[in-house]
Amino acid sequence: MRTLMAGPRTVRRNDDPNEYRIGHLDSAEAGRPHRVVLVTLAEDNTRNAAATCTDMLRSFPHIRCVIMVGIAGGVPSPRQPRQHVRLGDIVIALDGIVDYGHVRQGPDGAEQRRPVSGISMDLKRVAHRIEEDQILGRSLDWTRLLTPPEDYPMAVFARPSEGKDQLHRGRRLIPHPDKHESGHPDHAPKVHFGAVGSADVLLKSGSLRDELAARHRVLAFEMETAGVAAGVANRGVNWFVVRGIVDYCDEYKNDVWHQYGSLVAAGGVRALLAQCPPFLVWRLERDGARHLLPDPEMDRLREYLDQARDVDGLVAWQAAVGSLVPPPDEPTTLAAMAVRISGQNAGPDRIPPLIAFAEQVAARTSSRLGGQLRAWIDRVARQILQIGEHVSAYRQTVEEAVARERGGVRPPIRPCLLIQIERDGIEGGRCEVRYWIQRRLRHWDPEPSDPQQTTFRELERVLQRAIRHAESAWHDLDEPVEIELLLPVDMINTAVEWWHTELGSASPTPLCLDYRVVVRSLDRMREPHRHRVWNQRWRSLWQSPPQPRVQQGRSNGGNEELGPWNARLREDIHLTTVVLGSSPDEEAGRQELQSALRAGIPVILWDHRPGALVSEMADLLGQVTDGPPGELIDRVHALRHNAGLLGSDAQIRHPGRHLAVLWDDPDRNVYDMGAQP
Repeated sequence: MRTLMAGPRTVRRNDDPNEYRIGHLDSAEAGRPHRVVLVTLAEDNTRNAAATCTDMLRSFPHIRCVIMVGIAGGVPSPRQPRQHVRLGDIVIALDGIVDYGHVRQGPDGAEQRRPVSGISMDLKRVAHRIEEDQILGRSLDWTRLLTPPEDYPMAVFARPSEGKDQLHRGRRLIPHPDKHESGHPDHAPKVHFGAVGSADVLLKSGSLRDELAARHRVLAFEMETAGVAAGVANRGVNWFVVRGIVDYCDEYKNDVWHQYGSLVAAGGVRALLAQCPPFLVWRLERDGARHLLPDPEMDRLREYLDQARDVDGLVAWQAAVGSLVPPPDEPTTLAAMAVRISGQNAGPDRIPPLIAFAEQVAARTSSRLGGQLRAWIDRVARQILQIGEHVSAYRQTVEEAVARERGGVRPPIRPCLLIQIERDGIEGGRCEVRYWIQRRLRHWDPEPSDPQQTTFRELERVLQRAIRHAESAWHDLDEPVEIELLLPVDMINTAVEWWHTELGSASPTPLCLDYRVVVRSLDRMREPHRHRVWNQRWRSLWQSPPQPRVQQGRSNGGNEELGPWNARLREDIHLTTVVLGSSPDEEAGRQELQSALRAGIPVILWDHRPGALVSEMADLLGQVTDGPPGELIDRVHALRHNAGLLGSDAQIRHPGRHLAVLWDDPDRNVYDMGAQP
């Protein structure tokens, strides 16, 4: 097959020892050739074939079928002329392969343990047609199929003379059946259809060949395809086998027929692919996508769509497709609707209707599933369609339109640095720090860092390095940026907003002077069973008109027990904000904080200082929560900034110095962002 690719180019991949050639072969559809990747095995054994195949599929993940093409030893049948395999013939593994090296020894001899699955049904159907044509006397155009490449002379691949095809029984030379009886054309190969034996066995025994052939009903033997089948087994990729016959697996083996056998095998593959439509993959023209995604990608999309039971498919269809394609007449599933438009061309915006439909569903379903869908869309857009920028612009319009449909607004995704701090479970003075950088004002796609072990004493220096890394990524931004501290519940009351940067200067700078700083709950982010109600309350926060519904802590209302307070918290699913009655360092405040987190409350405020909540702070917290939720973080930032402008004595008395806020957006989850490539 290497010799038949038009204009191949050589390709190398990092961390892959193989060299590949990439080109095209004709398909059943004019103007749409098959895209072909060729790799040559370094050695002829099943283990090397499996390893090479694995490397190839890792380097080229969109391969749909692996064809093992090359030479093999044939099984002659002079007493059954129609089944007689001669040198220079082709065997197409229409009946698959028999891994005769993987057997079970029983009382009746060796039996194959299990059939080798995964044969390409597309190529099997084509092989059936070629077999039928041959029976009806319509042979393949071997003059065209065996045309060698321009850079090799024909003599290299010339068919050896008839005298070079000698058949033996034991040590005795025996004649071949008459060609009219066996159906062999003059000076051209005959194509045989059946099973091929494959194992790490170099057969050089005519008697063993005949014994194995009779037991397993095979027409040829080779040493690679069982490894190929193993290499593709877990990747949803099919395989097929075409072999040119160069010897009879006996002691008279030689290399005389190798070049011609390779050529006829390549010609057989060329014939198969020429009658096979292109495998279903995205192909982009100037106006967008013309064909389906690869089956594995469509399967993954179906899985996501089947989970989006809360989405009205007709609404998503109308928003994505409009009048381009009539909607289904009868109720159907989202997955079926997606398949219906999967082959439609894109419009001027370069967004294929299938991708538009998936985006519309993602914007209307839960944040968790929406994140998975968007991650899938981003990967497909980037790796297959190469329309990543167009998808980003389309996504923003979808989110704005859906917000208008719901009569509410969604909070902007500001550039931010999300820093996770987690105590070491063994050494009390140590912790682990991870951080994620959200670079742009768009959908949530933060870039992670590697975990780093440190001590609490060195924590501010570690955070300073993370901030400098983030600032390098934000160097061209004009909008405000945020720092979010993702903390376990026992650290949430830490006044992280007053930690410092510029540690080597004469006057280190509190974080809250330069950044909007909030804390978030690490425990809740890691607990999927709490996400449903958390999502519900967050959406309620942004309904139109956007107005938080606040529940005050118990200290402001007397000696109310925790049980009734917790019941009232859970009674109203539209309640979005809690003002704790006391600091979480006190038992009462800690209980309220835990109850609010478990009830899915996304916004929680309190005074850092232990002790009774003074009236000044109570009034301040009321003012902070009285207004549009989108302004809350800015109001808190302004208070902290004002406190930071004061001297130390005055600062300690300013309420902005002690105001804490947990602002926990479930859409900004780093532990459940969807499946990646």
